[in-house]
Amino acid sequence: MIKKITLTALLILFLNGCNYQPIYSSKNVEFSIGKFQSSGDNKINKLLIKKLEIYKNDNLDIKKYNLNIDSKVNKNISAKDKKGNPTTFTLKIAFKIEIENSLGEKKLTEFEEYTTYENNDNKFELKKYENSIKRNMIESINENIILYLQNLNY
Repeated sequence: MIKKITLTALLILFLNGCNYQPIYSSKNVEFSIGKFQSSGDNKINKLLIKKLEIYKNDNLDIKKYNLNIDSKVNKNISAKDKKGNPTTFTLKIAFKIEIENSLGEKKLTEFEEYTTYENNDNKFELKKYENSIKRNMIESINENIILYLQNLNY
């Protein structure tokens, strides 16, 4: 028990000593997001927009972008057994995002994530697992979008 407390204390001191800050914190960003427009898969769009809404800011000193989001989810069977039943699926989530700055200039960019996963006989568990995969993929895409907007120079 004492080892756990000591280890925890050392970890806290280390993180404070090296000036740890979260990378994707909305406090230190140099941009804000004004409006969202979305088309495509509504569930996926809502998950992404919910993550991006923390970057809405009315500060006039920073760059403001409006985002037009178009999403697609594609689930395919990538392998079957001898009976023709699916054994492996491939899931692809793609976002086409049109970014408009305050001057009306527009840029179009795409963000995609792929994954494969095994089939499960329990369809309820399979659906839960698919939803978990989708959330993780959207989190990864969200991080890529934030990095892209941080480094965008126009």
